[in-house]
This record gives sequence, structure tokens and C-alpha cells, in this order.
Amino acid sequence: MKIYRDIFSGEEVLCDNDMPLVLEDDVVYKVTGRLIEIGGEDFGISSNVEEDAEEGATADGQDNSKAKVVDIVHNQQLQETSFDKASYVASIKGYMKKLKEKLDETDAEAGKVFAAGAQTFVKKVVKEIDEYQFFTGP
Repeated sequence: MKIYRDIFSGEEVLCDNDMPLVLEDDVVYKVTGRLIEIGGEDFGISSNVEEDAEEGATADGQDNSKAKVVDIVHNQQLQETSFDKASYVASIKGYMKKLKEKLDETDAEAGKVFAAGAQTFVKKVVKEIDEYQFFTGP
């Protein structure tokens, strides 16, 4: 299992334990999330109600509601945010510049490859901005 962290904040972004990671444009990993159900667990509490009924125990008050969530978002405790084209470009431009500088410190060639791929990736996202959901760390 590999854990991927943001190089600047140290926040865990994702891990590859049960999903394939697809590298796009030599810059970003494309990850496909799955809908999972959360909530409604009773952890065996309701099975003891009959035994404890003489003491006044009931199964009332349990929250049996379930919700469907995207596994990656839930597991990484990500918060949804939104961008229009202008705010996305401003945000990603600053981040990618910082990231390229970091890469250039260790490997100038990697920085060049990254810059070319980043430009391609950002253009693709801007073109299809309405098809994307954006999340930030906790």
C-alpha cells in the first residue's frame, strides 16, 4: 500500500490500497471513486435489548439512517469546494508553479516534463470544468 501526501501540507491525499491509479498527462493521478453506504450500524446493541428489557432498555433512539457517499471523499475526510474557470485557473496556476519549483530543485528535466503535462491537463479541465468536482483536505 502506498500513501500519497501533498508535498507542501503533508496531508494524506489518497492511497492505492484498493484502486488503480491512472497517471494522466504525466502530472496527475485519475482516481475513480465508488459509492458506499455509511450509517445505520448498531454494532450489536439492539441484539441485547431483549436481555436488558427488564432494566428498561429499548432499541429506540438508534439512528438507522444510511447515506451514500463517495469512498475516497469519505475516507480522506475531503470537503467539496467549487470553482468557476477563473478561480480554478488562478488557484491551479499558483499551485503548479510552486510544484514545478520544487521539482526543479531536485530534477530540472522532471520539471520540464511536468510543466508540459500540467499545461495540457489544466487546459482539459478548463474546457470541461462543469464535468469536475473539486475537493480539499480537512
